[in-house]
Parts: sequence; C-alpha cells; structure tokens
Amino acid sequence: MRIQGFGGVGEIGGNKFYLEARGEGIFIDFGISYSARRRFFGWFLRPKRFSLLASLLTTGSVPRVANLYDRDLFDPTGLAAEALSRAPKLDVRAVVVSHPHTDHIGHVSLLRKGIPIYLGMGSYEISKTRETTKPAKTVEDKIFADDERPVQLFRTGARVRIGSFEVIPIHVDHSVPGSYGLIIHSPEGSVAYSGDLRLHGPKRAFTEEFAEAVASQGVDVVMMEGTRIREEEQVTEMDVERGLTRHISARKGLVAVLTGLVDYDRLRSIVSASEAAERTVLVSPRMAVMLETFNRLGVMPRDFLPGGGRVEVLVERKGSGMLDKQDYHGWEREYLDRILERGLRLFTDLDVAAHQGRYTVVLNSPDDVLDLLLMRPVEDSLFIYSTSEPHNEEQEIDRERIDNWLSILGMKSIQVHASGHASREELAKILGTTRPKKVIPIHTENPELFQPVLSRVAPGSTLINLHPQVPITI
Repeated sequence: MRIQGFGGVGEIGGNKFYLEARGEGIFIDFGISYSARRRFFGWFLRPKRFSLLASLLTTGSVPRVANLYDRDLFDPTGLAAEALSRAPKLDVRAVVVSHPHTDHIGHVSLLRKGIPIYLGMGSYEISKTRETTKPAKTVEDKIFADDERPVQLFRTGARVRIGSFEVIPIHVDHSVPGSYGLIIHSPEGSVAYSGDLRLHGPKRAFTEEFAEAVASQGVDVVMMEGTRIREEEQVTEMDVERGLTRHISARKGLVAVLTGLVDYDRLRSIVSASEAAERTVLVSPRMAVMLETFNRLGVMPRDFLPGGGRVEVLVERKGSGMLDKQDYHGWEREYLDRILERGLRLFTDLDVAAHQGRYTVVLNSPDDVLDLLLMRPVEDSLFIYSTSEPHNEEQEIDRERIDNWLSILGMKSIQVHASGHASREELAKILGTTRPKKVIPIHTENPELFQPVLSRVAPGSTLINLHPQVPITI
C-alpha cells in the first residue's frame, strides 16, 4: 500500500491523505489548509470567485491532481487547466471523512461531483446545518447543500467496501459529535487513522474503544494526530464546567462566552454552569438550529432546545435595527417564524441589558463581540474565552480586537477551555495500547517529538515521517 500526504503533513489540519492499493485509491479527509490560507490569503486578500481553484492550485493549497476537481470551477482564463495540464491522474474511488471540522472536510467542495463521499451520519448532518446557516457562502461553504454529491453514511463498527479497501469507522472522543478514527484494510496492508481525538472528554471510552480495536486488528501502520504532542497539561471538560460555574456564579453583571458552533460538550458545560448560577443561556438562531441537529442525532436532550427551560434564542438586530421581519431572510426568517408560531419568546439585547444577571450570552464568532455594545454591560460583567488560545497572527489580531472592545465596554476577560486534542501523555496511552509496528505522525508541527514517546511506550515501533506529496510504501 502507498500513502501520500497532500496535507496534514508538518502542519495542524488540512488533512488530505491518499491511500493506494492495486492501483485504486481513496482520500482520507480533504480539508482546508489554514496554514496555507494564512500564508497567502486573509482579510481583503481573497481569491476571486471565478479563479478560486486556480489560486489554490498556484499556492499549493490543494494538490495538483489532473482528474480530481469540478470542471465548473476552472477559470475562463485557463490558469487552472494550465496548472493541471501535466499533473498526474489518480484512480480516486472515494473520499472518507473522519469528522466535520473544516480542516478535514472543507475542500471536498472543490472535488468533481462524481466522487463518492463516505462519512458518519453526524458529520453529514452537522456539515449540512453549518452550510445552510452560514451568512455568506463561498464555493468552499457548499459541500452538501445542493445534494449533488453521492453520499454514503456509516456508523461506528460498520465495514465499508470501497474497491480494494475495507474501511472500519470507530467513534472517538473529540470536540464535535460524529468524530471517527478509521481502520483501513487492503490486500497490500492495513492502516489505522486517528482523525482527531482525546482522552480527557466526556466520551473518552470512545477513544479507548478505537485504540483497542486497532490493537486487535493488527494493523501495519498507525497514522496518529499530534496537535498537542508538545503539551503536558490536561484540562478536562469537567474542569471547564467547574471553572465556568465558579466564575459565572461570582458575577452580577453580564456574562458572555465565546465558543465554537459545533462544540456540544462545551455548550453542555455552559448550560450546567449557568443553571447553577440561576441564569438562562441565550444562543443565536444559528446555534439554535445546530442544537436541533444535535437533538435529531440523539446526542442532546430536548430540554436543551429553546422552550425547554435551559436555552432560549437571542435575536441579533439586522438591517434597520428595528427587529423588523423584513430584516431577516431565508433559513433565519423561517426559523424565527417557527419559534413564534410555537408561542415561544424571542429575546433581544434590551432584555439582556435590563436584567444582566439573568442571562449567559453565547457567542460563536469574534465579530459577535459588537452585539455586546447594545447590551450595555454593567460593572462586574465578564467575557469568557472558551476556545483555544490564538496560535497564529490572524487569531492574535482577532483576540486583540476583542480585547480592545472589552476595554471600552469595561468587561474583564478570562480563558476557560479544554482542547479537543490529546496531550502528550494521552497520546502515549493510546500508542501504548495500540503498540503499532510503525507510526506516521500527522496533524502536527512537531513530528520528531513522537520518537521519545514511542521509545517509552512502544519501543519496538518505527517512526516514519511523511514529506508533503512524497509517497511511501508500507
């Protein structure tokens, strides 16, 4: 079997791994490389719509493979065609997606429509909801919305046949529901692919089940994510819940929490902490629709839905600023009408301003900090960062802007967060359980740090470092 890394090699995210056996191949994930995006794009420096694919090919943000991309994305000037004129062809039978974070699935949007996409039910539903509710959509935000791609859904433990490959998805614990590790068998060898995982979340048993399955299947190679291979600290979601409870309960003013749209475990912690402080959690219509998706998937109880007593909907002022129905369109107008038809209340910034000690406001984007201005935070208000620390210049600038606004608003800020990725010691436990013959570090900027871990927990294992776009044979 050949393994070729077109992304996720020497970087965190952007996973695109091509596995080939008997001339047939599958991609494991096909995500957006945010490291490439930071180097070449940002703010007003964005690819033109008609030349998006050409821009990505020119910068090396996506692989040059001749028969891979949607012809409708080829620019009229011929740049994309020129870039791919001498590129190799691959017999791509399918793309298998491990989970719905965009650094693993986002560039599926560029692929030709005939390539089947295999993914978990949760990944599919979460991705569709995120696409439907995104305010401004580009080509990269339209994977499943038009229902033109052949999609095959799986659940944990299934045995999926794709040409010469058998793929066995096993659920793992990560910061988004519907996350899987993969065991891939072929006539030319077997590989285990970790996806993104951790052992410090509420469903650590999922990750343990994956590790035990890898050990029992006797795979040749484990492709293991190493996002936090440098880090020893292990903050659990329970630690986060305790921290949120302590800080929210101590405040009399407004409390706002910035967290990810699809981090359901974090929302549970926010709700639990807010209940302890006798506060109602207010979420945007977009997050409320995502909560409905979580409920349909069976990962969230009904009392987390608006009207259930724990969570309610906060309506953002748009257009005229008068909360006029004409200011809301598409899915948002439909959702708000549906809430009103059920006789449920919609909350506004004026409700929050008048009774700041009653609510915890959940924000999902740095831009949402502007909404706090209309809530008129009083003394003893608090802003909680419940996302990862900034790890690149663009995120540092986002953080600086938020901090500048918080200074104007008189809000203190703190960080309360647990990662979706395994720490070094957690990786050691997983590798100690799987005891692989060979290990390929992926999704990490520090692959060399795997060697001392392997020497300690699996001394017979061999470390193999991939190089971008250079195939290896196992």
